[in-house]
Amino acid sequence: MNHKEKQQSNTIEGYSREELVKLNEDVLCYAQAINGLPADHKDSLQKRGWLLPFLYGYDSLLWKRWDYWFDIIHAGTIESAGPIPQIEWVTSNNKGFETTIKMLQKCLDYHEASMSTFIQWLHWGLALTKTSPKITEKLSQHYYKHFNIFLMQKYPSDYMSIILCEQTGKGYKEGLGYFPTPFQLSIMMTYVVYKDINNPLKREEYKQKTVYDPCVGCGSTFLPASNYSLKGFAQDVSRTALDLLKIQCMLYAPWFAFHPEHIQGFENKASISSEKQLRFIF
Repeated sequence: MNHKEKQQSNTIEGYSREELVKLNEDVLCYAQAINGLPADHKDSLQKRGWLLPFLYGYDSLLWKRWDYWFDIIHAGTIESAGPIPQIEWVTSNNKGFETTIKMLQKCLDYHEASMSTFIQWLHWGLALTKTSPKITEKLSQHYYKHFNIFLMQKYPSDYMSIILCEQTGKGYKEGLGYFPTPFQLSIMMTYVVYKDINNPLKREEYKQKTVYDPCVGCGSTFLPASNYSLKGFAQDVSRTALDLLKIQCMLYAPWFAFHPEHIQGFENKASISSEKQLRFIF
């Protein structure tokens, strides 16, 4: 079973034939930009952005966030864009969440695997870097075999915070620790910050605002805000956390991951800066 077959084998249950036909067409259409889907793990290392056809195709099936954002980019404004497609976040009491965490743990449960190489591999697949990952053929095969982007998209959550927490005790800056806000609490905090969200006028007002997180980590409090705001500014002292945040923004919050300057309709804010912080501006 190749990567395309493995990924799509997870989509059959619960979707109509028409939806699956469209999914297949979407994935193949997006894959034209990279001269077709990779044939195997070796081929994937030659195709920068090879995960994007799956990302866009699955998102169109599940949440339609990239469709929404592409329409805004084409229009050049958020005015008349309509409501933000809502993501239904899952937490640790969800069976799909448990399956997804186990999948990510499996990716890192290999003698050559590390946070650094996993990030390199994902950044290459999502076209977040122009540098091919410096990994062995066996590690490439391991990641290619076990990583399932569909699970992360179908059951959206702050997975990377959990993975980073686990890895801090396995050699990655051991002793420093990483302690994110529990995701369930982050979701509740979002409801406190974004008040009166059932009011259409209020929701339009929130869309124009910039959400700011000065200590973002992997995005525990940042990602839920993407249900209400279309622009974000975040920073953190940990480059590793920011690299993981970029991955999760690609999966869940395209307007935080890729934000062309020409888009109009936002509130004008003075640029925010802070010394001794790694800045990540969307």
